[in-house]
Amino acid sequence: MVHFSKPLIQTKVQVKIKQTHNPQVIKIVPVAGQVSDIRVNSTTNRVYYVFDENLVGVLDGNTNKVIGSVQTGDGATFLAVNTRTNRIYSTNFRAANVTVINGKTNKVITNVPVGERPFGIAVHRISNRIYVANTSGTISVIDGVTNRVLKTIKVGGSPALIAIDERTNRIYVTNVMKDSVHVIDGTTLSVIKTIKVGKNPIITPGIIPETNRIYVANNLSRFASVISGTTLGKSKPIQLGKLQSELAVNDLTNLVYLTSAQQEGKGKLFVVSGLTHTITATLSIPTFSSLLVNPLTNRYYVGDTDTRNLFVYSGLTNRLLVKLRTGQSAGSMALNKRSNRIYVGNENSITVVQDHK
Repeated sequence: MVHFSKPLIQTKVQVKIKQTHNPQVIKIVPVAGQVSDIRVNSTTNRVYYVFDENLVGVLDGNTNKVIGSVQTGDGATFLAVNTRTNRIYSTNFRAANVTVINGKTNKVITNVPVGERPFGIAVHRISNRIYVANTSGTISVIDGVTNRVLKTIKVGGSPALIAIDERTNRIYVTNVMKDSVHVIDGTTLSVIKTIKVGKNPIITPGIIPETNRIYVANNLSRFASVISGTTLGKSKPIQLGKLQSELAVNDLTNLVYLTSAQQEGKGKLFVVSGLTHTITATLSIPTFSSLLVNPLTNRYYVGDTDTRNLFVYSGLTNRLLVKLRTGQSAGSMALNKRSNRIYVGNENSITVVQDHK
């Protein structure tokens, strides 16, 4: 059985880390439905979110007001944004296509047919190629200029979620049926290696570009996996003693954050050194939670999806800084790297949090 989890894609930002004031909620914006995936275009200061399974809402980050919604194909699941072209992409699980949205007009440009049951999606901004994991056993590569499928890569099993290293132009795709990660060369569009990891890696991998290491959370194993992007050798286990549900990295501090997949009782958050791959801290967190790391301020956020609580921790001391009140059910989160604002998807609302350097 495949267990779905929201993806989280990291972007490197070169800044000096300095902490002063605690983050604060500046607005809770009503929206029409349960927010699932949420993404930000930091260039245009617009926020995109999936709701009602076939709609993408658009929030203006300047006014904190909803300015429109876009009809997608049936079963909208995950979003990806190309900030260079101002295009937004939605995988539509039941429609077997990807909706391409013009970020300037908030209109649909086209729906691109891909493989059956498309799930994870990611963009390589420089090459303007969009990678789609079809859980039916293929990976589709879309040309962002022509909006046509350049290539369909057959891998079998059930490809799920995708992370891209912009610098090396390598694409990492988890396969939950094969318990592996496919490594794709973005130039040749071919699989150059398939690496075994733990069971059911239904979580977006995290990448630390400086060390060229890829971290994989395993939803049904009590260890995480680390892959060397330099050697592409066998993955190395990071023993956690718990199943995993979320993963995020801080590529400025070389730390990896993993949460456990608890079905009852308290969950756990593990802070792992990217240098030694040992656990440096363990925190008790809500049973069902979401996770986001802000490298700009060296803070990490844990949302309680059963309540309105959002816990903010110091990445320096791992101590709780503040507990914020969001809209009901603090779910998926996205960071605007320019405004240093975090958007939290809720049930019928989006909470806007201002972090402070």
